[in-house]
Amino acid sequence: MARTAGALGERTQAVLDLARGQGRLITTMSGVACEQRITNLGVRSQITADPVEKARLLSEASRRMNLPRRRSPHDSL
Repeated sequence: MARTAGALGERTQAVLDLARGQGRLITTMSGVACEQRITNLGVRSQITADPVEKARLLSEASRRMNLPRRRSPHDSL
């Protein structure tokens, strides 16, 4: 009985650790996606020949870069 309880406790802890790791991964991937969108806007601005579209794309990239970043709930203060 004690071995079963110990094994159950270890399994519970492993599941909790996995959930924490997945939460960190989701937060990281959100940041990566944001950076990719900004990079995509910059690349598109270099490709386009239309000066108005180029200015719009660069303005949007600049606006996104200046937005406050969400702090990960997993980071310490």
